Amino acid sequence: MQRIGLFGGSFNPIHNGHLHLAKAAKEGLGLDKGVLIPANVSPFKQDAPGMASGADRLAMCRLAAQEHPVLEVSDLEARRGGASFTADTLE
Repeated sequence: MQRIGLFGGSFNPIHNGHLHLAKAAKEGLGLDKGVLIPANVSPFKQDAPGMASGADRLAMCRLAAQEHPVLEVSDLEARRGGASFTADTLE
């Protein structure tokens, strides 16, 4: 059985701090892989000025993860649409 860590957020934009935390969790917890899941629409930042679109934030995550083979990116919340809630994603 694989041990997978999920790291969700708005990632507006994704930065080295996000990547460092995801990699540290993967290594520290002995996970097989880490998965970044950018929120389609963050329910707490829906009206935040300067918020990039879900598609743009997903693309930024994909670009950032290319340099970190221990991380993958999921488009689950983008495909589902609407506001992103962790409980829905885990289900």
